[in-house]
Amino acid sequence: MLILTELTTNCKILLSHNLYLPRMKILYISNRIPFPPQSGYRILVHNTIQGVVNEGVEVTLFSLNPHKHYTDVRHLTDPLLNRIELRSCGINTDFNNWEAVKSIASKKAYTISRFYNENVSAQLKDVLRKNEFDIIQLEGLFVVPYLSLIRQLSKAKVVYRAHNIEYQIWERQADSARSPLRRIYLNILASRLKKYELENINKFDAVTTITNSDKRELQYMGCNLSMETFRVTVNPDEYVSDFKQMEYPSIFHLGSMDWLPNREGVEWFINYVWNDLEQLNVGLKFHIAGKSIPQEFYDHPSKNIVFHSDLHDAKLFMNSKSIMIVPLQSGSGMRVKIIEGMAMKKCIITTSKGAEGIRYEHGKNILIADTPDEFYRYILQCTTDRNLCETIGENARKLIERDHNTKITSKNLMSFYYNLINS
Repeated sequence: MLILTELTTNCKILLSHNLYLPRMKILYISNRIPFPPQSGYRILVHNTIQGVVNEGVEVTLFSLNPHKHYTDVRHLTDPLLNRIELRSCGINTDFNNWEAVKSIASKKAYTISRFYNENVSAQLKDVLRKNEFDIIQLEGLFVVPYLSLIRQLSKAKVVYRAHNIEYQIWERQADSARSPLRRIYLNILASRLKKYELENINKFDAVTTITNSDKRELQYMGCNLSMETFRVTVNPDEYVSDFKQMEYPSIFHLGSMDWLPNREGVEWFINYVWNDLEQLNVGLKFHIAGKSIPQEFYDHPSKNIVFHSDLHDAKLFMNSKSIMIVPLQSGSGMRVKIIEGMAMKKCIITTSKGAEGIRYEHGKNILIADTPDEFYRYILQCTTDRNLCETIGENARKLIERDHNTKITSKNLMSFYYNLINS
């Protein structure tokens, strides 16, 4: 009879008598280097790896290193790097207008094909030939072009993690495009992307999602594989808040503006909420933080919008402000910055779309506003009642410790991996 025990400090599993099973080996493949963990994608991948390493897994990380998100690995100091093997490969994924036009004739999904490179393929081939893995996890759709190579050279179980339903984001870009020609072209890209997702969704051994709504969407699209949802997680101990250092009242948004849903949401908030709010709340500041802030934001006549385009410490910034607004109108997946904000005890006002995947209680640990009037009303309420603001933040922290704790979720993920291997 086999007796399964927990992973021991020497990372082996006792099966029966004196027989041991070597520790699990996992290869994670990402479309950018998840160090330092400062953006949503990087935080999600980084914390997943950190969690399974703490559970005794031997991890190899193979990362594309695109010019747009280039990271000089020589300058990285994260202690997690001492516990894993990192292989990275430079690649140019910049949008090329000529290649994009040619892709229309070839019927390729250009959004995906620009992430494929022969040099990357050769380096990944080297990793696969020199190692045997139990699990290979593809972090998002943009590394799926390497799936056929993986199948040729590895017997590992392949897991696809859907960070978003990608085609939906491009459909939204098409809907908001002002130029008719651009709208037509973006609709073509979205259609190709959807077709690519449909063609590949059942080629893995299992799929994980970040929200149950994404899981249901993939099932609706025809995915018949084993699927589980694992929420965005953080290590609560790394998020220390101090209300004494907080500017009250103040409102802020934190997120990269090169992601369309973020930019659209902030534009909507400025046009439909901020202009009226500023007239009533004289002196209230709206802080916008993140990279790639568009010029039109700077051109806004309001003197009470403050921009922070080069943050060195996002946690320190969050700690210094009181009310976090996330006016998300589109997109899928879970907003990592909301999870971080809740861990920092922030009072968060967001849309139903923004809070997707979080088991929240409106009015207790978050405030849900889907209309300009609701945003307006809740901001006024929170900027005049500091006790309410801080109580919602305290309750938000408790939710993170319960539902979004990396240590707890990593144990569930390990069970998922073991069940997949033994299936």
